[in-house]
Amino acid sequence: MQDDKIKKIFQDENGKVQFDFSDAVNVFEPHDLSKLYSDYLSDVDFVLEEKEKLICLEYKNANIKNADNPKAFQQKLAEEAFWKKAVKKFYGTMFLVWACNQNPLEKPVQYVLLIESTPGMDNALKKRFIMKMMRQLPFKYNARSEIRRKVIDEFCLVDLKEWEEKYPQYPICGLEPEEI
Repeated sequence: MQDDKIKKIFQDENGKVQFDFSDAVNVFEPHDLSKLYSDYLSDVDFVLEEKEKLICLEYKNANIKNADNPKAFQQKLAEEAFWKKAVKKFYGTMFLVWACNQNPLEKPVQYVLLIESTPGMDNALKKRFIMKMMRQLPFKYNARSEIRRKVIDEFCLVDLKEWEEKYPQYPICGLEPEEI
């Protein structure tokens, strides 16, 4: 059992933040597969299988120590290209989830975009970004009779505090307190 827990401890791409997904049924990292066709596919960082749902988690952090340019990240958040790329990551990931049969029970799918930056987003800005994502993610497919699988059930845009409240079973650590 201990070995199983070790396999479910992951780091972000910068090696600065650690994710403990020990309570997940399974963790799928589509990155190596999406790199094979990087001109066409993007991917989220992790796909967590829970008993009741699949969580596609994309993590963005400009608060890490020695971040290249945290202010540039704030500016990036205001650009349409950032949000389109975040949407593209979901589509590419779902293609790989289906191709690899990572959701054979067709559990509900939740896309969580976890963004850490200082300053954080105010509620009005956050609401605007959520609406932007909702328009671009494939929610309209859910109402189409020719679509046989539900593609997405929920989208969440959260910061670290909201993540900790909503997903306490998946702790994230490694950040120094002043960086949070």
